[in-house]
Amino acid sequence: MHKRFDHQAIEKKWQENWKESGIYDAGARDQSKEKEYILVEWPYPSGNLHIGHWYAFAVPDIYVRYKRMTGKQVLYPMGFDAFGLPAENAAIKHNVNPREWTESNIKYMKGQLGSMGTAFSWDKTTSSTDPAYYKWTQWMFSQFFENNIAYRGEGVVNWCPGCHTVIANEQVLADGTCERSGDMIEKKRMPQWMLRITGFADELLDGLETVNWPEHIKEAQRQWIGRSKGAEIDFKLSVGEKLTVFTTRPDTLFGATYLVLAPEHSLIEKYKDQITNYDDVSAYAQQAKQKSEIERGDNTKEKTGVKLEGITATNPANNEEIPVYIADYVLAGYGTGAIMAVPAHDERDSAFAKKFNLPIRRVVEPLFIQTTGGNAFHENEAVIPRHAACVVVHNPRDNTYLALEWKKDLMHGLVTGGVDKGEDIIEAARREVHEETGYKNLNVVKDQDFSIHCKFWHRVKEENRHARFTYVFFELENNEKDTVSEKEMSLHEAQWIKKSELKSFFTVFEAEFAVTLLEKPNYIHTSSGLLANSAEFDGMDSETAKVAITEKVGGRMTNTYRLRDWSIGRQRYWGVPIPIVYDPEGRAQVVPKEHLPWRLPEDVDFTPTGEPPLAKSKELKERTERIFGSGWTPEVETMDTFVDSSWYFLRYIDNKNSECLSSEEVQNDWMQVDMYFGGAEHTTMHLLYSRFWQRALKRLGLVKHAEPYIRRANHGLILGPDGNKMSKSKGNVVDPDEQVTLVGADTVKMYLAFMGPYENNSYSWDIGGIAGIRRFLERVNGLSAHVVENEPKVTLSLLHKTIKKVGDDIAEFKFNTAISALMIFVNQAEKGGLSRKSYLLFLRTLAPFAAHLTEELWQEAGNPGSIHVAEFPAHDPKLAIDDTVTIGVQINGKVRGSVTLQTNDDENTAMDAVRNNEDLRKRIDSCEIKKVIYIRGRILNIIAE
Repeated sequence: MHKRFDHQAIEKKWQENWKESGIYDAGARDQSKEKEYILVEWPYPSGNLHIGHWYAFAVPDIYVRYKRMTGKQVLYPMGFDAFGLPAENAAIKHNVNPREWTESNIKYMKGQLGSMGTAFSWDKTTSSTDPAYYKWTQWMFSQFFENNIAYRGEGVVNWCPGCHTVIANEQVLADGTCERSGDMIEKKRMPQWMLRITGFADELLDGLETVNWPEHIKEAQRQWIGRSKGAEIDFKLSVGEKLTVFTTRPDTLFGATYLVLAPEHSLIEKYKDQITNYDDVSAYAQQAKQKSEIERGDNTKEKTGVKLEGITATNPANNEEIPVYIADYVLAGYGTGAIMAVPAHDERDSAFAKKFNLPIRRVVEPLFIQTTGGNAFHENEAVIPRHAACVVVHNPRDNTYLALEWKKDLMHGLVTGGVDKGEDIIEAARREVHEETGYKNLNVVKDQDFSIHCKFWHRVKEENRHARFTYVFFELENNEKDTVSEKEMSLHEAQWIKKSELKSFFTVFEAEFAVTLLEKPNYIHTSSGLLANSAEFDGMDSETAKVAITEKVGGRMTNTYRLRDWSIGRQRYWGVPIPIVYDPEGRAQVVPKEHLPWRLPEDVDFTPTGEPPLAKSKELKERTERIFGSGWTPEVETMDTFVDSSWYFLRYIDNKNSECLSSEEVQNDWMQVDMYFGGAEHTTMHLLYSRFWQRALKRLGLVKHAEPYIRRANHGLILGPDGNKMSKSKGNVVDPDEQVTLVGADTVKMYLAFMGPYENNSYSWDIGGIAGIRRFLERVNGLSAHVVENEPKVTLSLLHKTIKKVGDDIAEFKFNTAISALMIFVNQAEKGGLSRKSYLLFLRTLAPFAAHLTEELWQEAGNPGSIHVAEFPAHDPKLAIDDTVTIGVQINGKVRGSVTLQTNDDENTAMDAVRNNEDLRKRIDSCEIKKVIYIRGRILNIIAE
């Protein structure tokens, strides 16, 4: 029964009631209850909530309300990440102060958030622009500075010409543009304030194993941090200086035939007088610096570079003099900005070497170990080493290849055989082909000198073999052949196989790898193996050789990272002033705690010019000299706004504390954050930064926990009705305020939750879908008309199944399927009726989804207090179990039909049901039943002859 309701009146009524009663305030910690700290990402106060805000805040509200109703003391705070470029740019556009703009937006946004009816703990609110908040941002920065976590450095920075400021690496998009303005980033060398996040790289990686996050989020952080294990090796340059390179493959050092520097490398400028073609080198370097890292790292593009004429290097492994190049595929930010190039074992190096005609020396050979079948290698038994030829013979007349089919051992392979004393590899290959197949007129067409190693059990010789197979490629001149001995004839038979059939024909490693060499004539082996052409290290496995070769040449085993230190200084106005002043000698000193907050001055023209606006503040200069003395000067940069959001979860829990950022007692009460909802765009920025900030505080003894968040979920994206990302220019923006006016906040929230699984999905807004949710709530509003004295058993059973499913689904953020279950129950209740008790249980089950309507119906039903402090129903396991179940009947493993049974029926009853089924009875009557496998409610398998 549909019963319309005045959602505007109901929602206004209960929102005012909740606000006045403070029902959702977290209050002081109640130790009798288990705590649940639930967080949504700090929003920027744009002044106008879009539908994405609703998805981010209103849908998690379902989870929040559910947790409260299960008896948890829930903290669900809300505040504002209010510094930053958007407010500053808007203030410039409208010719107002950013503070006025921001405070006006916060006030407006609070009203919009209130219209959601969400259960925010407003008693714990914060704002980054509040001096009482940023006082502690500044104080923590000062602690970092005094402990060498924050420092003033100089280096290549990302300059955004559109924002007129430096931005962090994480704020540069894959195409080299600024994530805020869209402008192409310029690389500049300039002083910068940095946080030493690289000093926490290993902790940040290892800490991912301790949190309950989706694997894709963890992997994104692993990739961004980019830990590579390897070695630093010093090459002596002809100019007398040592050049340190980082390599993940020190085992390939004997194969290094040239060095490559990043175009930005400092040695280029330092030794420009020794570089005889410096003009060419400089021109190339300038051109390379304008390219994005993505473009420079594109392996598909043609390799470019310039040789440093006048400078050479010495390979420390073999004392070979090798050339030095610059090339844009080497990045200044990775390792030391210089690499040793091993073209035989790296795709990029190989392409570069071929273009510039540089030596290619193979020093690692693949290793295969047979672990299954009759030729599996026998561990802990003696091994016979053997150098052997593996021969690929091609018949050009029909494009087939010579292969052997072994008669007794079910083995298919190529002609192979050991190299006898005094033979070279070509002679051995000819002899083996002649002995085993009789063919004798062979021309060498391709001698790759490519070798692999195979460890296997030789079934004919009955011994463990370690064979080093060197490939020899012949072309058959003609079919002339000699008679093959009876012994060889008894062992195998020669066959000519088409190239397309080789892969499926071969059964042994050396033959299968030959197909790889045929398909990839320029095959580059980039993984591990055994060393060759490496002096005393020949035959050593790669992993052992990495350490051994590094030690021999005086190198150092170490790690390097893709992650760079976090650049936090910004040349803009609307941000936290960096609490640093400089003495008359120019030395940086922290602003003492008694002078914090170090307030943002008001007498500033904040129109961006590239020069920090604070440099033009008379008040800031006078303040500095008044406090510290004549000749002292202030720092004029402000902090990146990601600093503000890196610790806000600590301030929420103790937001009125004027003595410290957050007391140890309160941290013990509330931390860690149990559940953190946010956007995928912050996976490698905010999430990473805040994890670092927490660990830095932990290192300084200021917090207890190393990780701030136990569990994380990234929400999906709401698209316009046309399936495209919402944009005013496309005319597809959905205004949530309009929707709330039309159908109500409960409807909007439930529709967003019903669109699909909450995490990492995109959904198009559908007017028909939201109308369907509204109709459902009208049916709920009329459900009391279906209350009856004698409730059908099927309704009661379904209710308890619904309670269980809804609770389970909410816990896993499967809000859409929980709503489906609620709808199914309403269908049954309307059809068969429900008791008053079941009606009230249903309202409590629905309450997290439709907060306003259920509160109204709860009151109308005469219940004291709020439904949202009532207990979420517990399902009765007995009632939640199906009375009957239909299972498939298998006969000898094949499903032949099905029977419907009571859930507790035993095997005899199940077999009676089979015999009462005419089709199944016919199948078993003519058989002798040997065995019956029966698992209640799941399996019935009859084994018969």
